Amino acid sequence: MKKIYLWINEDINIIIKAFMKSKIKLLPIFSGVLFLFLLSGKFDVSIFLLGFIAFIDYSTFYIPDILVLLIILIGVMKTNIINITISFLIVVLLIYYAKKDKLGYGDIKLLFGLSLIYGINTFYIIIFSTLIALIFGRKEKVPFGYYLFWGTIVENIWILYFPPLTFF
Repeated sequence: MKKIYLWINEDINIIIKAFMKSKIKLLPIFSGVLFLFLLSGKFDVSIFLLGFIAFIDYSTFYIPDILVLLIILIGVMKTNIINITISFLIVVLLIYYAKKDKLGYGDIKLLFGLSLIYGINTFYIIIFSTLIALIFGRKEKVPFGYYLFWGTIVENIWILYFPPLTFF
């Protein structure tokens, strides 16, 4: 029980540190994006949690497990067998990159939760996130959770205005 308390306490301290470090720079951007999603009727708790994770990851290069577990819990409540299969496929593919220190395990856990929620559209999220990271990212270490947030935003807007198979 003491280990769980220490684990939660460590995550909370990292969250507080992230807010103290860069609340002036990023908070207006995230609040504006989340407000637009609230107005459009496409607001989801997972998007709010993902924005929170992105803010923390950008500031500290750490994704708190508490928030990722909440996204996974939301994904488990919304999932089906196809999304579970896609989730495990994504995890197996991304563990290869994590072993080469190209991707953190927090990013893999986050993608697992997102793939439980979005299913096959997770591949669009990964593509959009990677493109955004290549265009706007730093040269060395990249907070990929931050770019996963923006990839999810782009994917939600893409699906909202350009539903699949409407051009055929």
